[in-house]
Amino acid sequence: MNIPRNCAFVSLLAISTFLASTSAAAEEAAGGNSDDIIVTATKQAESVNDVSMSITAASGEDLVAAGITSADDLGKIVPGFVFTRSAYSTPVYSIRGVGFYNYDIASTPTVTVYQDEAPLPFSAMSRGASFDLERVEVLKGPQGLLFGSNSTGGAVNYIAARPTDVLEAGLDVGYGRFNAWELGGFVSGPVGDNVGVRLAARHEGSGNWQRSSTRPGDRIGKRDFTQIRALVDIDAGERLTIKLGASAFWDNSDGQAAQLIQVSPLVPPALDPTLLTFPLANSARTADWTASLRPKRDDQQWQGTARIDYEISDSVTLTSLTSYAHYKQNDRVDPDATSLQIVDTIDRGSIKAFFQELRLSGEFGEGSRWIVGGNYEENKVQETQTLTSTSGSGFRAFNLFFGAPIPDAIDISSTQKFRTLGAFANVDFAFNDQFKLHAGLRYTDTRDEFSGCTGNSANGALALILMIPGNPQCTQFNANGPGAPTQSTLKEDNVSWRVGFDFTPNSDTLIYANVSRGYKIGAFPLIPAVLAFQYNPATQEKLTAYEAGFKLSAGRGVQINGAVFHYDYVDKQVLGSDNVPPFGTLNRLVNIPKSKVTGAELQLIVRPVEGLTLNGGLTYVHSRIGNFTNIDPFGITRNFKGEAFPNTPDWQGSLAADYEFPVSGKLNGFVGANVTMRSSTNGGLGENPILKIDGYTLLDLRAGVASDDDLWRFTVWGRNITNKYYWSNAYRIADISARFAGMPATYGATLSFRY
Repeated sequence: MNIPRNCAFVSLLAISTFLASTSAAAEEAAGGNSDDIIVTATKQAESVNDVSMSITAASGEDLVAAGITSADDLGKIVPGFVFTRSAYSTPVYSIRGVGFYNYDIASTPTVTVYQDEAPLPFSAMSRGASFDLERVEVLKGPQGLLFGSNSTGGAVNYIAARPTDVLEAGLDVGYGRFNAWELGGFVSGPVGDNVGVRLAARHEGSGNWQRSSTRPGDRIGKRDFTQIRALVDIDAGERLTIKLGASAFWDNSDGQAAQLIQVSPLVPPALDPTLLTFPLANSARTADWTASLRPKRDDQQWQGTARIDYEISDSVTLTSLTSYAHYKQNDRVDPDATSLQIVDTIDRGSIKAFFQELRLSGEFGEGSRWIVGGNYEENKVQETQTLTSTSGSGFRAFNLFFGAPIPDAIDISSTQKFRTLGAFANVDFAFNDQFKLHAGLRYTDTRDEFSGCTGNSANGALALILMIPGNPQCTQFNANGPGAPTQSTLKEDNVSWRVGFDFTPNSDTLIYANVSRGYKIGAFPLIPAVLAFQYNPATQEKLTAYEAGFKLSAGRGVQINGAVFHYDYVDKQVLGSDNVPPFGTLNRLVNIPKSKVTGAELQLIVRPVEGLTLNGGLTYVHSRIGNFTNIDPFGITRNFKGEAFPNTPDWQGSLAADYEFPVSGKLNGFVGANVTMRSSTNGGLGENPILKIDGYTLLDLRAGVASDDDLWRFTVWGRNITNKYYWSNAYRIADISARFAGMPATYGATLSFRY
């Protein structure tokens, strides 16, 4: 859908004008004010409709109803949010086209996930955050001022349900297609006069849903995922509160198998001829993998947090937030979508992440407030990808051209030590009841110590081919020759800022405008390198964002939120390519000097009659790359000026409809639906049609009965009920092009109890 961006702005204005003109009728039909969700987007509690930025907030109940169990699914309710599964299954999140696609677990994201304001600094760590929630807040645009570096695209803040003042408990059980089942629950309440505790756990299991295209009867796709959380709230005095938390997850699920869409050899003369006989994908459930390397996760993580709030006075509060997390993985990955050993990989890694923040916040005057603080972050990431490519043309070329043995498994490894220091200040100054000024500043100093190594194969084939004497540990050529890891330190600093104003003509209307600047730190790659320069980092990227919007409450019947935005990008980090003999086209992190994003969005919540809620959103994103020459995934050097960003659809929309109604004096019935839409995009630079990601529309339905006091609820649900075949990513790697399909139609039932 190539609609000029000016049309999006005109459409936004026309729609908002029409809805405003009809809001009086909706208000009369519904008769009251809408329920506000309280958020902490500014690190202070306030209504989502009073925050002068674009936010999508949803309660924990809304997430459960929509079937959202991880950040991967947030696109169902957050237009502009895109999840992409990388070739090595590392999740990539982007908002309004701002994202960072890379394969390794050390990839610093542009959309950072937080759990109760504590960062999960790498996307692989985000899987265990989204259960037993009070709400989720998705903040759009640069959030570096208050949330730190690497939030140029936005931030996802999961807020866990806290301990309650009285004893409460809940249990949820469900069963669905592919023998999928889930069991979860919580217990919460006081254990003394000043101490509250909440314990929660959840397990998801399932059978296999994918089948091999070459081995009849072979299946994959088992789900085995467990989450637990313990929270303790302590009122330690009249002014002191302490909130402690511990959480963990274990993921022993199968990895998703990729689907073959094209054979495109790196070194055509050395292509394994059997590769040409493999069938191409034509349905969601058909894929392939190496039988001896069944894709499988063995991942675990635990995290501990401590928040201490001390009220120094009635208007000043000191807050300390401490977090430590440890993530480990031992995954089997097969992204080549065949039963051959082309890119078969054992991916082992670990992350140790420490975070400490101290801040002071307070109020002054009538409606004005301030916040100052600083934080320290230290992360260590180790990863080794053991690659087997005995059928890959890049390695088979060793035998064809040099008469040398094909290298066996090769270790590609890196160690990174990140250290980040930050100091920030923000003020919201109210001139009067109608006008408010916002201004903030943050200084960030970062250091990334990197060590990378492309290891020699066990039989010494790499050293032999590259004519390296002896049997060196690493085969890439450094300044002093091969043998040792390539080591480098990237030191960067920056100043991010935000300036904006609010105009509140009445209690139901907010009009705002903001200008902000954010940064994402530089990044080193984890790749098979022949020359040390391939390990050169992409330097930090800078994004300057301009946004103007409104939030209009027209009684309980209507809530309209709209915004237009423009982003100026400098040195956007992207996964580009280099031609590196004898391996062919290999990935390399590069910077795009200049690029832009322009767009608009509209959200509408309507309650036309009692029990009925309609919640819709539409986002238009027009992304364009500036003058930039690199190599596309198929090895062709070209200028990408004027192209859209990869994995960035122009249009995204969602609509949720829920209606609950009395069936009898003790029983309510309910029905609901979710529609999700996105236009087409492309999985790589160059917009090659092979890597096209088609647009799609998905429909989810639900219905059920509940007690009038909501102590129990029975739901029958279906997701992707039209069985739409769609995919979230398409990529070229080694000798093939492949994609990851979305789930086919699923259906089931869930029973929930509350006490």
